[in-house]
Amino acid sequence: MLRTFCDCLTDVKCPAAHADLASAMKISVGVLLKGSAWTIGAYGFGQVLRMGTNVVLARLLAPELFGIMLIVNSLRTGITLISDFGVGQNIVYNKEANNPEFYNTARTMEIIRSVLLFVVCLAVAIPLSRFYRSPILVWILPVSALSFVTSGFSSVSRFLVQKRMEVAKLNMFEMIVAFISSVGYIQFAYFSPNIWSLVLGGVFGSVVSMIGSYYLLPYTRQKLYISKRYARQILGFGKWIFVSSIVYFLSMNYDRLYLPKLLSFDVLGVYGVARSIAELIGILTLRLGNIVLFPFIASHAQMARSDLHLQLASIRAKSFLAVAIGISILVAISDVAIKILYDHRYQDAGWMLPLLILGSWFSVLASVNDSTLLGLGKPSYSAMANSTKFAFLAIGLPLGFAVSGVLGVVIVFALADLCRYVPIFMGQYRERFSFGRQDLVLSLALLGLTAFWQWLRWVLGFGTSFDKVF
Repeated sequence: MLRTFCDCLTDVKCPAAHADLASAMKISVGVLLKGSAWTIGAYGFGQVLRMGTNVVLARLLAPELFGIMLIVNSLRTGITLISDFGVGQNIVYNKEANNPEFYNTARTMEIIRSVLLFVVCLAVAIPLSRFYRSPILVWILPVSALSFVTSGFSSVSRFLVQKRMEVAKLNMFEMIVAFISSVGYIQFAYFSPNIWSLVLGGVFGSVVSMIGSYYLLPYTRQKLYISKRYARQILGFGKWIFVSSIVYFLSMNYDRLYLPKLLSFDVLGVYGVARSIAELIGILTLRLGNIVLFPFIASHAQMARSDLHLQLASIRAKSFLAVAIGISILVAISDVAIKILYDHRYQDAGWMLPLLILGSWFSVLASVNDSTLLGLGKPSYSAMANSTKFAFLAIGLPLGFAVSGVLGVVIVFALADLCRYVPIFMGQYRERFSFGRQDLVLSLALLGLTAFWQWLRWVLGFGTSFDKVF
């Protein structure tokens, strides 16, 4: 029955006509599945580690500290993305990326960019501290900005490994870095339970990542070098990455930058906890898209799109059905998890989390579809999609807060990725690579599954996940 359901979502009309193609692609699809399995496993490990670390830090630190770091991390991410010309994407996509002249050009350009970003952080620290009425930002921002420098001087081996689809090696590296970073965060917080434990923990993690990156491909010849020819190629492909990164930051972090003007730091910290948990699914999807799907499609770009679409449709349907089941279950138990894991200061996250997790479904659809377009060499649609989402948030968040306070903010943010999905779907349709019917059926399945688990909770006498929402 499951096979029949998934087959009806693939839009396949004549499977027999593609038997030879399926045989020829068997190895490639196997690589795709193996890479997905490694990425999901590593991500699961990382998020269990992250959740455990967050719970420990929440016990050691006050909510307002997380509220301050929500601002710092959002500003740091924004400064990074508004200057991003897609070094990693260029290396993965470009056929000449294994040439030392190409990847050394990319690395040198990234180093120059990282140093400039550090200088920008020094320059804006005072104005931003006055804007948010938080004097400590004068010192926190420059120290946090040291992670720009460490990131810039990291090895390009990470992207070369990604291009070669050596997914196991890349995920193993990131698991080791995540574990060491988590230990560092907890140690800093235990011995110094103040804001500096979070700041120094982040810098420590970036240093670990930088050092470890040179062990991925230790024989890669890296030096400071710029080729005009390759620099033009990088900037040519990266111009849409640059535009998309700016609007991506605004669409993903506008709430984090806007809400500090409306909410106290403790309420902002609780919202940040709920938001960080809810976005775990979206982050996993983004990782799968960047590490597995994007390089897979880019490596098969010469194939007829109809044939490539056929190969992906069945895998995509089964994977998304599993995600829909998982999201529906998480919506049903997320408020209980907050009660168990967090103390009384964070209990308001229990009513926010089910709404945000339900909204993450649209993030999953948009991210996967975005990765397919990027693999086809069409990054412009991502810029349009993120612009649409940002416009929705810019209008919706003030209205939502005016009407329903924090509840209105949560509902608006939960719906935001639906606005992002629409332009991406239009781009896929234009490129003859859309999965519209599949997405619609699976979305209805998610709603049905969510309703079933809520009904079951109610029948068993536990109420629903949304009892405290209204």
